[in-house]
Amino acid sequence: MTTVRQRLNRATVIDMAADLADTYGIDAVSLQRIANDAGVKQPALYRHVTGIEELLKLLALRAREFLAHSLHQAQSSHTRREAVTAVAHAWRLFVQQHPGLYSATDRVPSTGDVEIEESLAKVVAELAHALDGYHLTSTQQAQCARSLRSALHGFCVLEKDNGHPEPYALNEGLANVVDLFCRGVEALEKSA
Repeated sequence: MTTVRQRLNRATVIDMAADLADTYGIDAVSLQRIANDAGVKQPALYRHVTGIEELLKLLALRAREFLAHSLHQAQSSHTRREAVTAVAHAWRLFVQQHPGLYSATDRVPSTGDVEIEESLAKVVAELAHALDGYHLTSTQQAQCARSLRSALHGFCVLEKDNGHPEPYALNEGLANVVDLFCRGVEALEKSA
C-alpha cells in the first residue's frame, strides 16, 4: 500500500485516530500508526498532540460530544418513556457505529480533568433532559440521569465486547432495561 503524505493539523490527527479506532479497535491507535498512514515521521505529530495520552483524551472528548449531540437529536420530539427509549436507542446506535471511538471514553479517568468532566456533564444533562416529562425533584432527576448513563453504558459496552450471554436477544434486553428504568422513575413520581 502506498502512503500518501497528508498536510496535518490537530483535527486531521484526531480524525485519523478515530477512523483507526472504529476500524481496528482502540488498541490499534498509536502515534506510529498514524504517522505511517499520514506518510510522515512520528515526531511530526508532536506539533499537534503531546502524546498518546492527549490523543486518547481528545478521542474521548470527541466521542462524548458526538454522543451528546445524538442524544439531543433523538429526544427532540419525545417525552417520558418515549424520550428514554429514544436516548437508549441513540446511545446504542452511536456505540454500534463508533465502537472504537466510544472505547476511548473508558481510556481516560472521568474526573480530574475539567474538559473531560464538562464533556461527561453534557451527556448526563441530555439524559436528564430526557426525564423532563417526569415529575421529579432536581436531585432525583440528576440521580436518575446518572443511573441511566450507567445502565446504557454497561449494556452497550457488553454488547460491543460480546459480553451478553444471550446475544440473540439484545433488542429485547435493551427494551427490558428501558422498561425497568422507567418503572423505577414512575415509582419515584408516585412517592414524591
